[in-house]
Amino acid sequence: MRVQFLKGVGPRMASIFGARDIFTLKDLLYFFPRKYEDRSQLSLVKNLSEGNSASVELTVHQAFMRPLRGRFSKLFEVKAFDQEKQWISLKWFRIFKGFEAKFEPGTKIIATGAIKAFGSIREMIHPEIQFDLEDDVNVGRIVPVYTEIDGVPTKTLRRILDTALNLGVPALKEELPSFFLKRHRLPPLPAAIREVHFPSENHSKGNGSDFTSFKSPAHQRLIYEEFFKFEYHMLSRRMDLKKEQGHALDSEKLKKSMDLLRSKLPFTLTKGQEATLQEISKDVVESHPMNRLLQGDVGAGKTAVAFVSALAFMDQGYQVAFMAPTEILAEQHFQNILKVFGADVPAKLLVGKTTNAERKLIQGLLDENRPALIIGTHALIEDPVKFKNLGYVIIDEQHRFGVDQRRKLREKSMIQPHTLVMTATPIPRTLALTAYGDLAVSLIRERPPGRTPIQTKLVRGPEHGKMIEFIKAELRAGRQAYFIFPLVNDSEEESFKHLKSAVTSAETLANEVFPEFKVGLLHGQLPPADKAKIMERFRSNEVQILVSTTVVEVGVDVPNATIMVIEHPERFGLSQLHQLRGRIGRGKHASTCFLKTDRPQHLPTPERLEVMCETEDGFLIAEADLELRGPGEFLGTRQSGALPFKIASLVRDQEWLIKAREDVLELLKQDPELKSADSKPFKTYLENSGKLDSAHLKTS
Repeated sequence: MRVQFLKGVGPRMASIFGARDIFTLKDLLYFFPRKYEDRSQLSLVKNLSEGNSASVELTVHQAFMRPLRGRFSKLFEVKAFDQEKQWISLKWFRIFKGFEAKFEPGTKIIATGAIKAFGSIREMIHPEIQFDLEDDVNVGRIVPVYTEIDGVPTKTLRRILDTALNLGVPALKEELPSFFLKRHRLPPLPAAIREVHFPSENHSKGNGSDFTSFKSPAHQRLIYEEFFKFEYHMLSRRMDLKKEQGHALDSEKLKKSMDLLRSKLPFTLTKGQEATLQEISKDVVESHPMNRLLQGDVGAGKTAVAFVSALAFMDQGYQVAFMAPTEILAEQHFQNILKVFGADVPAKLLVGKTTNAERKLIQGLLDENRPALIIGTHALIEDPVKFKNLGYVIIDEQHRFGVDQRRKLREKSMIQPHTLVMTATPIPRTLALTAYGDLAVSLIRERPPGRTPIQTKLVRGPEHGKMIEFIKAELRAGRQAYFIFPLVNDSEEESFKHLKSAVTSAETLANEVFPEFKVGLLHGQLPPADKAKIMERFRSNEVQILVSTTVVEVGVDVPNATIMVIEHPERFGLSQLHQLRGRIGRGKHASTCFLKTDRPQHLPTPERLEVMCETEDGFLIAEADLELRGPGEFLGTRQSGALPFKIASLVRDQEWLIKAREDVLELLKQDPELKSADSKPFKTYLENSGKLDSAHLKTS
């Protein structure tokens, strides 16, 4: 049923719902509350405390409109009192036509909202008003609060949903295997849907804490269903990949290659690196393509693993594509592999500035079906580039690439190549099980020997002078420093006016603060050749201070740099701060990261900056970032459509994600064809709406 034909909706409101992707009765049933308000108990004005929300039964004394200066031209105010004759003021800066006429003196109302104190008077700004005190949908119970839909008042939305539930719930059919629902003692779908929208009486008598925290059986039922369906699509996709034909390497030759390549490394691999190479070796001798995510903290040595595995492929005649997000990083990888394994390695660099003559040489090498390692940027996926025998694809900092870019690179081969995607942004386990559920996951947790710990300090105004003196001492001792800024140039926008920019600050640092040292400037707006030039000057210590934006976040490796100053750190996410900090501590000298904030002393330190000062463990930081900012930060371009959860939360509901995943694995093992009677409802779902869900995920 189209939502337009629901009582109280009509064409105009249906178009408003459509902007929120609500087109049908079922869409409306799955438009879940974002929180709940406990209106089962009414408060007295004398018991109201600032900052809390409450519902109060009041009598209107007077209502009036008064003019205002500035942004709002007028204010509508209602003076009212409770049964103990305690006064409260209700205020609106925007009202709909005819609203003020409802507040006749003596009218009984229930007002719900956040409490503010204005002198000795309590007040509510834009409270929700209930005129019908017998209304069983909006008062006297735990009431759902939905994401606001402009043009649809909250009370109207609840009324429409009440009608939708009465019509739609009886037609809802179970879609999950009943065996798992019984195992977890979860309620039927129709009951869960109704309960989540309008909690039953037992929750509305002051016993709603499990409900308002989304831990009621009804919530858990719907959370489990979202996770179950999602994990089924992801895990079955991994199974489908195992059915595809891949390049199977010879295991004996692979072992010999790996042993020889290890012996050429100027360092000993860590346990994590060795374990990852073993996992890769086990995968690539199979006849189906590997699809593996390699997570490793900043400086964990992922690139060494990538090089060893890439050269092992080349030993068996295959071509390898290694895609990096920036030209700086691609060039760095290219120089490193030549430095470690020698100039006779058939490695080539393919980036935007590569000359036509060099491109022809590279294409000729590929056309001859000779082993080759092509390290490059997005230039690798451009149409003229053709691989004759692409056996292995390595994607560094995978979240920097769009899904289409990664797919195009894999499609350069007739047979699906083995794929290793790497990230230095540690991904919390729950996120890895969802956004990357179709990938096998390898972890490198420890840092290679020789890396020095990094001390992180928060610097406020009065401590700035001490920081500068410390940096000067480090520079005089031959060390180098990064200064990171959130903006390239000064901004006239109001919210950015107070922020320092890289361009302006570089001049100040060079001329006023550090006149005895060379200062360089690096940012994303520079031409690639200029970026490469300034980085080379910094690497060779011709430049002692590099002023930059977050363009240095990934991959830049200067072991002599021991100082990192991040201006306005509150403007960056936790994982981004951790990535930036990872540019230092890469050599034998002690390193220090300064988080320099203009935040006044009397204001508390933002929680994420405290986390940065407390730990260097990227996985702990990733978990904290997930809690503070949600999953979007980790997903980059993958996030579009990747996590279609309407009620489940990766932070709050981790235990249900794990349960759902384990159950899906069991189902795929015990009943992969879904032939049992118990699996029939789920099979029906997959044949109908499940196809759309799966297709949606594959675009992500």
